[in-house]
Amino acid sequence: WSVSPALLASWITATSSNMITVALDSSRLKQDLTPWISSSIRLAKDGMLILDENKVVKEFIAPEEGVSLDTTATISNIERVLNNVSSTAPLVLVRETSKILGDGEALGIREVLGVGRSNFSGSPTNRRKNMALGVKHVNGVIIAPGEEFSLLKALGEIDGAHGWFPELVIKGNKTTPEYGGGLCQVGTTSFRMALNAGFKITERRNHSYRVRYYEPAGTDATIYDPAPDFRFKNDTAHHILITAAVRHGDDMVFTAWGTKDGRVAKQENYKLYGITAAPATRYIETTDLAPGAVKCTETAHAGASASFDYIVSYADGTN
Repeated sequence: WSVSPALLASWITATSSNMITVALDSSRLKQDLTPWISSSIRLAKDGMLILDENKVVKEFIAPEEGVSLDTTATISNIERVLNNVSSTAPLVLVRETSKILGDGEALGIREVLGVGRSNFSGSPTNRRKNMALGVKHVNGVIIAPGEEFSLLKALGEIDGAHGWFPELVIKGNKTTPEYGGGLCQVGTTSFRMALNAGFKITERRNHSYRVRYYEPAGTDATIYDPAPDFRFKNDTAHHILITAAVRHGDDMVFTAWGTKDGRVAKQENYKLYGITAAPATRYIETTDLAPGAVKCTETAHAGASASFDYIVSYADGTN
């Protein structure tokens, strides 16, 4: 940005004690520079959490991290180049962490603890409808300190009367249509969020066989009413807020918000082993199809076992 002599002159101020000192006015400089830089950078924005009288999330606006002008360092750069009769001075920017105002401050919901992601591209219509409803049920769940989160409890009754659609689910070594098919995408995304946040996992079960929606293998979590469930405990000192969304059409993203306590979660030594070739095509006779009709209910694919180490290091040095 070009600074005219008149603008530069307006930044100059003089102070006196025993002697007159000429310097740059930091408030005036910031006032003039901030509009310039705001068009090229993202300023931090505070978020907002408002609960209703039943302690249910009424409104949540996610905070946005950003940057701001470090006025003191920028003034030092300008003074340095002016003394050296130079024409260019760099601006100095600093990262700012925003707050979650309203009920967020009282509950200790301040920042992101962990994020879980999964992709469900190629999913059929009913599966997408079930996942969208599942995301709606999980979005806005608040977990008190010491409380155990149950995904099945958050989802409620899974039947046609409550808006769920029939879609394929895995039962043993078969796939069959039932209400809520596709909700394991919600289970898997929740599991990944909890892992990345370093929460204590209290119940989790993998699928009977590999499913392309949940790759890499071993990072999935299956759910089925009444069991198995996916559960984790809020072992932090503050409340946790879960936000859930579908982005870009095929990406499910769950975010856990709370207060960081210094823990660091890692997933190491991932192994994929015991790979077995896909079996031959099986044809099962049924009276559900017209004579001569053939329907594919599951595409054959290779099987495998998977493992990884889940390590949570706490601020006191324990794991």
